[in-house]
Amino acid sequence: MTTIRYLICLLLPLVLCTCAPAPEQPETGGVFPIAEPIPEPVIVPLPAPDYDTSQWVELVRLDTSFRLEIRYATDSNFMERKIYDCGRCFYRPAVARALAAAQAEFRKQGLGLKMFDCYRPQPYQQRLWDVMPDARYVANPARGSVHSRGAAADLTLIDLATGKELNMGTPYDYFGEAAYTTTTDLPAQVLENRTILQDVLRRHGFATIRTEWWHFNFSGPRFELSDWVWACPET
Repeated sequence: MTTIRYLICLLLPLVLCTCAPAPEQPETGGVFPIAEPIPEPVIVPLPAPDYDTSQWVELVRLDTSFRLEIRYATDSNFMERKIYDCGRCFYRPAVARALAAAQAEFRKQGLGLKMFDCYRPQPYQQRLWDVMPDARYVANPARGSVHSRGAAADLTLIDLATGKELNMGTPYDYFGEAAYTTTTDLPAQVLENRTILQDVLRRHGFATIRTEWWHFNFSGPRFELSDWVWACPET
C-alpha cells in the first residue's frame, strides 16, 4: 500500500503536465513572412543615336571602359586652341568593333585605352595642316587623312585601377624622334609599354606609323573621306 501511494505521488505531477494546454502561439495563418525583394539596379538608357548608324559607331556605346580625352576639343594640343566644338569619338563600324575587341584583351591585363583623337572631319584636317604643313606629322588634306576616313586612332594605355597613363616616353603630339616607333634609345619600361600597346592592336588589325607612337591606322577597307561633323549635346 505504501508502495502504491509512493508511485501515485511520483506520477501525478507528470500526468498533470501532459494534460495542461499548450501555450498559445501567435496566429500567422500558416504563412511565414517573406523578405523584401532586392530592387533591380536602375539602368539609365543611353539616348538614341543622333547619327547615321550604318556609317558610324560612337565608341563608348560598344564599351564604356574606353576613356576619352579628345584633345582637339580643348586647347591642350600642339595648336594651343580648340578645334572641335565638343569631344566625341566616332569610327566606321568595322573599326569600332576592332577597337572594342582590343579593349577587351587589354582589360584582362588591367589596362585600357584612352582616346586622344578618333574620326576627324575633313574641314578640321585642313585647320591642322594650316598650322603644321609637314606630312611627317599631319596628313595633307589634299590627299586625305586616315582620321578623316574614320579609321585612325590616337591613343595611349592607362591602368584601369588608377586611371593613370602608362609611360610612353613623350606626351601626345610630341614632334621629335623620341616619339618615333623606330626609336630604341629609351628606358626599358617605356619600350615595354609601347610593345604591349602595339602587339595587342596589331592582333586586331591596326598598324603603327613611324613618327608617332600613339597613332594607329586600321588595316581593313579604305573608307571614303567624310566632312560629317557630329552634334554636341545640349548643355
